[in-house]
Amino acid sequence: QEASERLIPFDIVPRILSGHEWRRLTQGIEQRVQALNAFLDDIYHRQEILRAGRVPRDLVARNEAFLPEMIGVKPPAGVYTHIIGVDIVRISENEFYVLEDNARTPSGVSYMLENRETMMQLFPELFQKIKVRPVENYPQLLRQSLAAVRPQSAKGAPTIAVLTPGSYNSAYFEHAFLADQMGVQLVEGQDLRVVDGHVAMRTTEGYKQIDVLYRR
Repeated sequence: QEASERLIPFDIVPRILSGHEWRRLTQGIEQRVQALNAFLDDIYHRQEILRAGRVPRDLVARNEAFLPEMIGVKPPAGVYTHIIGVDIVRISENEFYVLEDNARTPSGVSYMLENRETMMQLFPELFQKIKVRPVENYPQLLRQSLAAVRPQSAKGAPTIAVLTPGSYNSAYFEHAFLADQMGVQLVEGQDLRVVDGHVAMRTTEGYKQIDVLYRR
């Protein structure tokens, strides 16, 4: 059985945000991401928000995403939410609402990068006349974010890998694209094993320890 080919939808009419609007949104999104991380840190440590009754305890305890095993555990650099997808909709000229926060495995960034490249090919004069913010540095920023949470035991440049279920997965294009753009390995579950208490990937020279594994 071969993997099916999928078309990438593309809208040639872009949604335009002014520099002022984007700066305002950026401030709000950064504040929101910090608040989400602080919320998770509190849930897995002091639980002050539960004791204060701001959030019902049952709402958290019965949530399938809640992991009791994580109580008291401090993640590397204290970061719980490394990449967050914030879905935003404009409701009026100067108002924006957040539809949802995807704090687990937000997808779609590779399509955004491909769309921008297509736009630059179709409308080169648009990018020559208007100062459009670049997006092509996203893979480098993602790699920096992943490297920032490497274990303290990692020496030199950390070994980073992107985990994919395989070519039949609907998000495989993004998995392969991001791994290629970041210059890291793309691995499947069958490529991994635990060696001396650490996750390692199979290579032509044997198994090599992975410092940061990005599960997409």
